[in-house]
Amino acid sequence: FPPPSNLTMATERPRKRRKRFEDLFEKELPRSANVICSNSMVNALADGPKQLLREYVAERCPGSAEIVDALFWAAKTRPNELRTKELCETLEAVTLIGANINALLSTDDGKKRKKSMTIYDLACGHGLGGTLLAYRFPQINVVCMDLERRPCWVTYREAFEKFGVKAHENTASVTANLKFEVGDLMSSAFGPKRGDYLMCLHGCNELSPFVLKAAVEHETGFAVMPCCLREGMMGVSTTSSNRNWGIVDDTARYALQVGYLAGKYSCSKVAAISQFITNRFLIIIGDSQNNHPSLEGNTGCEKDNTVEKCN
Repeated sequence: FPPPSNLTMATERPRKRRKRFEDLFEKELPRSANVICSNSMVNALADGPKQLLREYVAERCPGSAEIVDALFWAAKTRPNELRTKELCETLEAVTLIGANINALLSTDDGKKRKKSMTIYDLACGHGLGGTLLAYRFPQINVVCMDLERRPCWVTYREAFEKFGVKAHENTASVTANLKFEVGDLMSSAFGPKRGDYLMCLHGCNELSPFVLKAAVEHETGFAVMPCCLREGMMGVSTTSSNRNWGIVDDTARYALQVGYLAGKYSCSKVAAISQFITNRFLIIIGDSQNNHPSLEGNTGCEKDNTVEKCN
């Protein structure tokens, strides 16, 4: 494909690049209410927005034009599978999560950890997040896990086999480190080992706290992007029956619930993707191998926690 027309990554400041991305999310892509329309399919976009989306993907994956080819081939080959919103939110989240995994692996301990680490994409749905991480970290096994395997996961894997580049000549295939497991991760059978990495994007209700608790118990790294968190589920109420004190604003309520989880499980940072993509935009990131929070009464105030945005 032709090189993107407006790439200036070498000299452009992150804030300016983020502003261009948000202009794309807010002004160029189909919208529903205040976020990207969940029914918009990448292949159905008009030529203009589709080209801008290609340029955005290329910028998010510098030096890896084959990723753009793979994703847009998947969109064209299976036109009813790749949604615009899923592509943008997954790519933004994986950018942050991939950087966190890189940081974990850059230490002396991380280099040893890399040899045995497995990355889990839990309740993976379409599985695009796990597929992208498997391609970014070819020496690490990646397991996508959900109650069923969707056809789109097969399409994404086929796309990366077609356009991807092997990390080593003797590797069996481009996605040799990627597999899918059908199962209920909330069952007693799920048991990651110390030093693994648990990712859960848009896990609903009890699923997000379950993954965070599993990360603490098994001493793994984690990145959890909560979706719906049912009122009262965590023993904390945010609504009032007589409307005297309840939190009416949904974004404020969501942010408070995520903050509660982040503190309870001693995360190292709370990261944010663009609210023009989704109204469930926060990611709880941490590493329980090198930090051992208590599950009883932990406030998360023992270290310098940060809030980070995806540039």
